[in-house]
Amino acid sequence: MGDPAGIGPEIILKSLSHMPRLRCRVFGSLGVFEREQKRLGTNVDPSCVEDVAGQFGVFKMGRAQRNCGAAALVCLEAGVRELRENRVSALVTAPVSKEALRMAGFKWPGQTEFLAERLGSKRHAMLAWTPKFKVVFVTIHEPLARVSRYITSAAVTEKTGLLNQFLCDTGVKRPRICVMAFNPHGAEFSLGEEERIAAGVDRARKAGIDAVGPVPADAAVASISVTRPLDHLTARLLPRFDGYVAMYHDQAMIPAKLLGRDRGVNLTLGLGRIRTSPLHGVAFDIAGKGVASPGSMLAAIQLAQRLGRR
Repeated sequence: MGDPAGIGPEIILKSLSHMPRLRCRVFGSLGVFEREQKRLGTNVDPSCVEDVAGQFGVFKMGRAQRNCGAAALVCLEAGVRELRENRVSALVTAPVSKEALRMAGFKWPGQTEFLAERLGSKRHAMLAWTPKFKVVFVTIHEPLARVSRYITSAAVTEKTGLLNQFLCDTGVKRPRICVMAFNPHGAEFSLGEEERIAAGVDRARKAGIDAVGPVPADAAVASISVTRPLDHLTARLLPRFDGYVAMYHDQAMIPAKLLGRDRGVNLTLGLGRIRTSPLHGVAFDIAGKGVASPGSMLAAIQLAQRLGRR
């Protein structure tokens, strides 16, 4: 369900309206979905909703509240339990408010870390997936001032390996991976981070992965939006990559959201299970107005289906 004060219930109902034959279980509050369906005018069979959150009190749309965080956490726990016991083939999570979750006692930085702990995963990564651009994060929920300390050669190698495995599993025969630099212009302004990144890339290459880097982030993504055929010289200057490794959140998410538009998906690698979610948040500013686009949620469901079939 996600946070009931956000757009989660709305985009779930809108997505399911586009997929009437989808077999799914929705963990949430039946009352919330019945009210939302009446407001939206959708026609989703309410029997798909499992009322794990029940009645959790009065709340206002568009703000972080403890009871909404608690309801979202109950739903998330139910989904992870069913995923862990193989009673569902994939888990698609709706947007949550980290502030509301913390109010309810949530101790993890985000859902990625929570899922990894619940599913016993020691090696995991967040992947921002779009049709044109696929990028994993070396660090996720860290203030910029602390990012540098978490950039290690081991972390770079691990995330590169997880991305390479995903690309191979989804049909890329020999993935070519670009690892981004941390600093502007790469080593020119580095305080040692680029040396650690290069060491991680070298370890990945020794493991048989076709990885290059560190490449300055602006140069790394320069060829992604080029749609015309490249001549020989331009192809050398703007090489194509199958996947990217970014050092921190915005380095990955800005191009992902620009290029993905309404088709971006958050995918967790390394869980041994399939988990996807929309590549956006709770959108408190438009919650309850009926104007939220279901595109990213729909893409998350469809990607989970494709991965499940593989």
